[in-house]
Amino acid sequence: MNTLFPMSGNFRIVRLRETDAFGKSDHLKTFTELVEANETMYPGIHNWLKSKVLPGLKSSQRVAYVGYEGEKPIVSAVVKLGGNAKFCHLRIYEDFQDLDLGQVFFSQMAFEIRRVAKKVHFTLPESLWVKRKEFFNSFGFRAAKKADRQYRKGDTEMICSAPFPAVWSAVLEKLPKLMSKFSVGGYSMNNRLLLSVKPKYAEKVFRGEKIVEIRRGFSEKWIGHRVSLYASRPLSALVGEATVENVFAGRPQQIWLKYGPAIGCLKQEFDGYVGSAEKVFAIELRNVLPYVEAIPLNQVTYLLGKELRPPQSHLTLGNNKTWARAISIAALLHGSFRIRDVPQPDAEESNQCLSIRGNECL
Repeated sequence: MNTLFPMSGNFRIVRLRETDAFGKSDHLKTFTELVEANETMYPGIHNWLKSKVLPGLKSSQRVAYVGYEGEKPIVSAVVKLGGNAKFCHLRIYEDFQDLDLGQVFFSQMAFEIRRVAKKVHFTLPESLWVKRKEFFNSFGFRAAKKADRQYRKGDTEMICSAPFPAVWSAVLEKLPKLMSKFSVGGYSMNNRLLLSVKPKYAEKVFRGEKIVEIRRGFSEKWIGHRVSLYASRPLSALVGEATVENVFAGRPQQIWLKYGPAIGCLKQEFDGYVGSAEKVFAIELRNVLPYVEAIPLNQVTYLLGKELRPPQSHLTLGNNKTWARAISIAALLHGSFRIRDVPQPDAEESNQCLSIRGNECL
């Protein structure tokens, strides 16, 4: 797997919680050092961190992030929750521009405020607005005006705002591209197939009691692919994912003799499903990863703003963008972005730094 920098580990995001603020965790210390490194550019940033950010973390009114490339901290970010939410701070350090990390953090912060935000705003230097206007426009921030307060010498402070539905719609549009480069907390955002399983069998899959799924129709082309698992009625929810290790086709009796207990059902249940079929497919599953909690279909439908038709047996996600986005949302509900396969920056583009300043700070 390629990484952002040669000879370094994978990119990951750590979300700072109340426990980090109260316990003064190592991640909080790293975050503090990243933010305070901007004191020269933004005088008073230390005071903002002490009087606004840390109390906000303790009261769950703010969320902070640290992005690491291997053990190297390269990104810091803060979002303030509320109806009028703020992207308070985003700093992506040198050599890590033009790698879609700005899109990742805007998406992550938008996801953080999705339950409460009616509007989103942030402030930034005028020079950054001019340089990155296309980026901000792509997230629904169409215009910028002069801010009431000035935070940085020599560059006019501008303020951008947008209705949250516009920002969220932009995030959903970007997910297909982002999910080809990133995974989220170990969960894939680029699964190719959605497999429907009865709830009682899904439970057996996660307990390791069932490692083979049976289908009357399937294809060997899915061998090696990561697939999402959907538990049908009455649960009607996304429940996890697995890898298709192998696909074996044969007569029903041959399949039963070969796999038997691994199918996780009684012989009469097996016979009732295969019926008079002359050939069925045994799908061997491995690397099964359940979601922390099942994600109901109606919850994903609400977040997408579009109706989802439950899959009957399996569904190819490449042919269904709505379900593909649903899988991305399911991953986001359970973790933060991690790098999948991102090209390294061109040398001439590497010495850039993106700074977005909120009403109080960078």
